[in-house]
Amino acid sequence: MKKNNLEKAGYVEVEKENLGSPKITKPYDPDKIKVDQQNVNLGFLIEMLDNDEIDLMPDFQRSMDLWDETQKSQLIESLLLGLPLPSFYFSTDDKTDKWLVVDGLQRLCTFRDFIVEKKLSLTGLEFLSDFEGKTYDELSRENKRKISGSKINFYVIEKQTPSSVKFLIFKRVNTGGLVLTPQEMRHALNQGIPAEFIKKLAEIKEFKTATCNRVRTKRMEDRDFANRFVAFYLLGYEENYEGELDKFLNDGMERLASIEDSERLKIRKAFRKSMKLSSDIFDNDAFRKRYDIDETRRRPISKAVFDTISVNLAWLSDEQQNTLKRKKKKFRSELIKLFNDDRFHRSITTATGQRSNVRTRFEKIKHLIQEILDL
Repeated sequence: MKKNNLEKAGYVEVEKENLGSPKITKPYDPDKIKVDQQNVNLGFLIEMLDNDEIDLMPDFQRSMDLWDETQKSQLIESLLLGLPLPSFYFSTDDKTDKWLVVDGLQRLCTFRDFIVEKKLSLTGLEFLSDFEGKTYDELSRENKRKISGSKINFYVIEKQTPSSVKFLIFKRVNTGGLVLTPQEMRHALNQGIPAEFIKKLAEIKEFKTATCNRVRTKRMEDRDFANRFVAFYLLGYEENYEGELDKFLNDGMERLASIEDSERLKIRKAFRKSMKLSSDIFDNDAFRKRYDIDETRRRPISKAVFDTISVNLAWLSDEQQNTLKRKKKKFRSELIKLFNDDRFHRSITTATGQRSNVRTRFEKIKHLIQEILDL
């Protein structure tokens, strides 16, 4: 049976996953959950930007669509008109003490461009046409004071707040025009070794080859794939997966920070070998659903197929991987039969983050691989 009702976003299939807010299964100590509110002049944030005390997350700047000069200019115009701005939200970095931006990134980048780096010339103004083309240095002292004296409200999520609660707050308050993706949130919350490791993993040549360069780097889509591999490879799918994919992937990144360099190297090697084996077995059809051997249409890459096949292959010994490669024709034909199994199809198509569906697809692929190895 062929499934034609596929949803796409760019090159990657959009899965119907259970991605609700992480469930808090046991209460946290209220004293450890702290969000500080302050009302200050904008000059306070400008000084922090000038001293590099706010992380504007350059990875996000490269991966998302930025405000154009007109949007930035109209924000500055709002300040000159005395209009109020929405609240800003920050989280403190556990290691650097810098502030991470939860909500308000584009507004802060505008302040940096116009006031700190002075590289923005105002354009597209709707009310203050006399300011058209002006830079910050060309403003009068009075107008500069008006900008720096603008009242702003901001919230800071303090260090002692548990990571899962930080992620929940990120999801709830991140409502601007350029909302962070879950992977971008995980990147922000797991700076240092975890974020850098996931970034490097997504850049591996074998991963790009196995996915035919069809997984976008934009909005960290490629890092979401790498994060999935790491989480399931490190934590497994049985005891540690409770049905909340976002929380599970964040747990996987957190674990990267606590393991030894040798274990991270092992993960990197396992990922590379899994991607190479996937290419050898499936050629340009890796991680894609196929319901008929003669099907000419090449379907989009499925994240659910990716996580279960890539991790199951990585768990094999070198000898088992070589055996499976020799029997790849049989493996591919049996996998097509499995795609046509109703229960397995549901597990990779609908509510793919549900615990029962994750368990189903991992166990069925594991069982199929073992059957092929035993032939």
